[in-house]
Amino acid sequence: MIDIFLRSPLPNTSAVIVLIALISTWLISILLSMGQDPIAADKGWFALLLPVFSFLGIPAAVDLIQTKGATSIYAAAVFIVFILNIVIPIWGITRKKSHPLVRDWYKWSIVISAIGGLIVAGYLTFVEATGAPVVCGPSQGCEAVQTSKYAILFGILPIGVLGLFGYMAILAVWVAWQFGPASVTKLASLAIWGMSIFGVLFSVYLTFLEPFVIGATCMWCISSAVLMIIILLVSTPAAQQALAIPDE
Repeated sequence: MIDIFLRSPLPNTSAVIVLIALISTWLISILLSMGQDPIAADKGWFALLLPVFSFLGIPAAVDLIQTKGATSIYAAAVFIVFILNIVIPIWGITRKKSHPLVRDWYKWSIVISAIGGLIVAGYLTFVEATGAPVVCGPSQGCEAVQTSKYAILFGILPIGVLGLFGYMAILAVWVAWQFGPASVTKLASLAIWGMSIFGVLFSVYLTFLEPFVIGATCMWCISSAVLMIIILLVSTPAAQQALAIPDE
């Protein structure tokens, strides 16, 4: 396993750090969801998790921005998503009075981060559907990951396609949560949280494979993993409140 890891030590180290963040986020979300007191999303240690964990996506996005053509534009869009999830929460923590967008950032972050996920998953789906080589930055691990047997689930479902439908489902449920009737808001908030719980768990599996089984790390995959961390973090407070409210 060590020999496999050392094939690409720097990118694989990044994957290990994100793997630890994935597991930590999943455990924190599960534990907090069991509580009765509302989660303080604007202050304290939980509020700091979003900018700190969002920062983990910056190296992957910077790596991908160094590509050429359309992929650099896609990477720049994802980079902006990470920056927003760093700057806006910090702005909300440090300012007594904030813009409504800042106060409601946990709600809007789900949409923005899911769109970032659609960009990543959409590109990988295009690569898988056309057979085109995946474009990667200086880390040069994307091709090894995308051509491995682990890039297709059960031998029939490309991982990119699964991610694409997952992010589309999160966006669809978010619309129901925000604009649907009151009778569906609780279920919708729990559905987003449940999908992100699954997404983070699946990202744990994929992120473990890269440094320890494949021996290479795909920065597109790392970007998607961090986006799932973000969505899980920002969906946890609403899910906790929904679980704390007894059914009538």
